[in-house]
Amino acid sequence: MKLAKIFKLGQKGAKKVKRSKGAAAPAAAWPEGTRVGVFGHENSGKTVFFTALYTQSKTTNDFHISVRDNATANEFFRNDMAIKGVDVDSGGTGTIAAKSVPKKFPEHTVKDVLLQFTAILDGGTKIPVVTYDYNGKAASISERSDEAENIRSFMADADGVLFFFDPKILGADPEVQARVSSFVNVLELIASLKSRLPIPVGLVITKADTLPGYSGEDKTILIRAEDEQVIAEDYEKFLERVLGFESLSADREWASSVRNILVKLREFIRVVVGRTLDFQIFFVSSTGNKPEKIGAEVGRSIYAPPDKVNPCGVTVPFHWMLNSIVRSRRLNILRRIAGFVVAISVIWIVICSLPFMIHFGGLLRSPIGIEKKALKEAGGNRLLMSPAQNSDVSNAYDRYGRNWWVKSFFPEYQAQAGYLEDLYGGIGASTAGGRLDAIIVQLAGIVADERSWPIYESAKDKLKIEESTKRLLDELKDMSSKDEEASAKRAGRALTLWDLFIKYLKNRSDAAISQTIWDQVDAYSRDPEYNQSEQKLGNDLRSVVGAGSAPAGSSLQEANTSLGAYENLKGRINAKDADPAFVLGEAADELVALRGRLVPGVHNAQISAISAFIAETQQYKQKRLYICVPKSIPDMGHLHIEVTESGESPKWSNTTQVFEGDPIRLEWKQGDDVYIAFDELKHKCNWGKQPSGLAVFEDDYALFEAEGDVVFRNIGKTVTIGFKGGLRENLPKLK
Repeated sequence: MKLAKIFKLGQKGAKKVKRSKGAAAPAAAWPEGTRVGVFGHENSGKTVFFTALYTQSKTTNDFHISVRDNATANEFFRNDMAIKGVDVDSGGTGTIAAKSVPKKFPEHTVKDVLLQFTAILDGGTKIPVVTYDYNGKAASISERSDEAENIRSFMADADGVLFFFDPKILGADPEVQARVSSFVNVLELIASLKSRLPIPVGLVITKADTLPGYSGEDKTILIRAEDEQVIAEDYEKFLERVLGFESLSADREWASSVRNILVKLREFIRVVVGRTLDFQIFFVSSTGNKPEKIGAEVGRSIYAPPDKVNPCGVTVPFHWMLNSIVRSRRLNILRRIAGFVVAISVIWIVICSLPFMIHFGGLLRSPIGIEKKALKEAGGNRLLMSPAQNSDVSNAYDRYGRNWWVKSFFPEYQAQAGYLEDLYGGIGASTAGGRLDAIIVQLAGIVADERSWPIYESAKDKLKIEESTKRLLDELKDMSSKDEEASAKRAGRALTLWDLFIKYLKNRSDAAISQTIWDQVDAYSRDPEYNQSEQKLGNDLRSVVGAGSAPAGSSLQEANTSLGAYENLKGRINAKDADPAFVLGEAADELVALRGRLVPGVHNAQISAISAFIAETQQYKQKRLYICVPKSIPDMGHLHIEVTESGESPKWSNTTQVFEGDPIRLEWKQGDDVYIAFDELKHKCNWGKQPSGLAVFEDDYALFEAEGDVVFRNIGKTVTIGFKGGLRENLPKLK
């Protein structure tokens, strides 16, 4: 079966599948065929392009047109003769007579014309094509008419769309933005702006012969096949990667023209890249040489075709579009097959997973939940669980183990449930001594973690203790009153040390309390029954009040003075308007000196915070990557930004050039210099070597000085420089 017939069979179904789109215009009755939408505004060159496409296809090997109806043949023939300067007239005799007349471009399309032809690709593949020429005024974003609705209807259900843009309007920014907005509106008809684009999309820059650096066929396609992956990037990466192409870096004039196009049309390109790989940008000329201006009328200039018409690249967009449609349709078939396979796989997975979902999602979750709750209430220690809690967990695992579903499908879990039932039910339960040790270790953990300490409110002379800690203390008191002498004595010692800890929290500056703690721990450690759990509690208490022995009164006073200095520095460092030179320089030096005056074991939190802060400031002495984004550049100028070693001059290159809103990567370390060159529109800057204005920042914190407003006094201009995330906002903080 021929490929064209396959297209016809699959076309209706394929269109129904892919048209889950935005609110399209009411559907019109369009002829059958592969629908290629050419969307362009007035003077964008649609009619001349179609004519050149027809004439040039006669001489190319990979693309040929066979007209399918008289209306299309007449349209192509009449426009071709006008461009060649030939007037044809049958005179009513049936015989066509030709005479030479002045060459002229076809008149503006007044009434829309359906063009139907068969495209023959690469000498074999035949594709019936339907496309559409119309008055470009109807494509305006503000136009509301029947013709405008017809255009929207045609584009909304097209198999591919080529967007035509006239580069002659680049200097009229409002008009450029209006056309970009209408381009985006058409894309939204095809697919919502958050979904994948289901059809190929091409951007055709017509009249490319007016662009500086354009040299013909070799400039037609912007993105070569080997560079196609750049289309999957976001706009900023796409722009950076494209401008880095070898074909552009070797031709500055053409690179400048391409950059101007990509920047001006960024809002259109932004909603295409990342959503499809079927996207391309073409630069074509329907004449090949610049037309001759012969006059003007309201709102436009009048041109005549050049003496020699030699179209450049006009068949390339259609050839690419039709090949992309062929590939897309094949992929759609594969996607539908893949979707069917996925659906069957999901159903099979659900069926096979059902026993596991019932088991792990319901049956096993119940006893595990009861066990987790009991352990949480006991502070994560099984030895601290009450008899009632142990009984609840044991019964939960017993019910789980006797369940029919577990016995039938998960017998290996039944055996484990029996072990846990016995563990919590009594076999392997802890002795009274083991439980006492667990409580003492838990108290030691509270002492060692400042976040768990009871909070003393001096104004109310009241101590706030967590409920879990109260339960431990109540159990200790209960054990200390029992008849078992050994356990009662050890529980009493733990309570005594806890009471000393509470006194210390109420008055941390009292050296006598600290010394008492040291003496008491030393006395208890001489008892033969003094074991590892008590040793941990004693050691943790000693670490809290000071290393080696309790600090003398004068040393403690000095340490408290250092604490005051620490808090003062902390406020200044963490202030919103903190000076980078202070934070990274003076404050860092002061903190290093202050850290040596603090007491380990007493001021561990402060010492740790200072060490972390110093480590962060040291990173600024190594080269780090920063993303700089100019927020405001007046009068359509541009900047060159470069970082150099201290005292060195910038090298300047095309990689340092940046326009408003475009990101540039800078590597900077403390002490490097920052150069910013400003170039006014049309100023021959030689890549920053001969700028309109130059700003240089040379001290240790040059990058921070470059953030914000930068004034070029010699030309009276001010630019605003920003950095991704903000430099001052990301300065190190003292915790």
